[in-house]
Amino acid sequence: MAESSRSAAQPAAAPVRRPALGRFALALGLTMLVAFGAPAVACADGGHQYYLDCSAGHDTAAGTSPSTAWGTLAKADSVVFQPGDQLLIKRGTRCTGVLSPQGSGTAGSPIRIDAYGSGAKPGIDGAGAPATVVLKNVQQWEVRNLDVTDTTTPDGTPRIGVYVLLSDYGTGHHYVLDNLSVHDITGADATGPTNDDSAGILVKATGNTTATTFDDVNISGDTVSGTDGYGIATSSTWSYRTPYFTDGTNHYVPFTHVYIGWNTLTNSGGDGIAVQNLASPLIEHNTVSGFGLRATAFHAGVWAWNSDSPVMQYNNVSGGAASPPAMAFDIDGADTNVLYQYNYSHDNYGGFLAMCDVPGEQTIGATVRYNVSENDHDASVGSTTVAVISNGCGLTEPGISVYNNVVYAPTAGALLGNFGQTNVNYSNNIFVGKPGGSSFSDPVSTFSNNVYVNVGAAPSDDHHAVTTATPGFVGAGSGPNGYQLACGSPALKAGAVIAGNGGKDYYGNPIPGTSPNIGVYQGACKSGS
Repeated sequence: MAESSRSAAQPAAAPVRRPALGRFALALGLTMLVAFGAPAVACADGGHQYYLDCSAGHDTAAGTSPSTAWGTLAKADSVVFQPGDQLLIKRGTRCTGVLSPQGSGTAGSPIRIDAYGSGAKPGIDGAGAPATVVLKNVQQWEVRNLDVTDTTTPDGTPRIGVYVLLSDYGTGHHYVLDNLSVHDITGADATGPTNDDSAGILVKATGNTTATTFDDVNISGDTVSGTDGYGIATSSTWSYRTPYFTDGTNHYVPFTHVYIGWNTLTNSGGDGIAVQNLASPLIEHNTVSGFGLRATAFHAGVWAWNSDSPVMQYNNVSGGAASPPAMAFDIDGADTNVLYQYNYSHDNYGGFLAMCDVPGEQTIGATVRYNVSENDHDASVGSTTVAVISNGCGLTEPGISVYNNVVYAPTAGALLGNFGQTNVNYSNNIFVGKPGGSSFSDPVSTFSNNVYVNVGAAPSDDHHAVTTATPGFVGAGSGPNGYQLACGSPALKAGAVIAGNGGKDYYGNPIPGTSPNIGVYQGACKSGS
């Protein structure tokens, strides 16, 4: 089983994991076509190949070669696939209805759905169905190279493009969703473990009698657009745990070995990527552009909920809606040890970062480091201003550290606001507000070694503050590379030493053991800038 080339080297503080995509070459051009009625061609791992052509196939045919392909999704759904089998769908064709195959693979012999022939990805259109591609109470499946849609007249009904569902199943193993195009899913702003959900891609565990969860989920290289509710998400009703989520149901059974990486999400009605009920997931190298666009509730670009040690890194998040405010990132309820690092947030009208707990939820421990926030905005909810960094939904979230970030918000009226009681430790950050001064209000948190530019009133307890007219960036507002430091910058070697700092900066430079820079850049100053 080959490792994916998409995986990148991990920072020292992140769990080291690579997406186990299990790329098995189909070599369709070398496969001998068998005659009508002949046995299916054997696959290398013991299964057989079956073919589906919704433009010219026939359900009375054997389905064992391109020339004897089946003709409908219903025929494919009637077959109980065996370990190692492949269902291959013809490129350039379109099927209408629901693909909900049966059977489970085994370790080392998963069942695969993929494309054959030449041309565009094979399309599956749910035509208003509750879900278009459904894997229910099966395991050891890999699905690749499909175009999935579910477009109908908007009616407020939740719909899902690709739905992986286990109910009172136990533990399901090995699910790969790779290089899928999921788009134009007509749904609703409906999310939550006990609700009917709308989503582009959703992996969910439900039931009440048998503890149910997933192990080894890989969602990578997909494009998701025109969805409502969630873009990509995991969810579970096996969620109750004290003290983190006392409003949950059943007892807590987290998903394990979950990787969500290298996906592109655009035009999301609700959340971009929302992971729930996970243990040490890795969410990286995703692009989320435009989210919360058809929302009735608050949403975020990339966030975790009721999860332990989620790592969210190298993500590019932009275009969050202004009303209701959609934040790029959210330290939300019921989490432990959240880590946001090396992300690029820009042009979000709901802001860069929210921190929010409500009764029945409790988050303990979070780190936000080496992220760039560029041109993110503040927003209004009634008479309340939601700042670029917004802290507070009523409860305290202990153990939050925000350090070595750049927040460049030259149009924001409110740069930071604390509406709750959480004491956040802000260190080594560079805050840049609008000319004339952005508001900066947090009487609860602690501050040290931060740079303040165009801030109405810097915190008085930051005894090592640098208040300056310019932070000395090489090109602020020009993208993430613009936040390296020019020679003469007051942020050079002015930072505090922070233990367990991840070992490298936004650009991959090592973090020095003494006199680090303030901000996301730890290299030598850039001359001539």
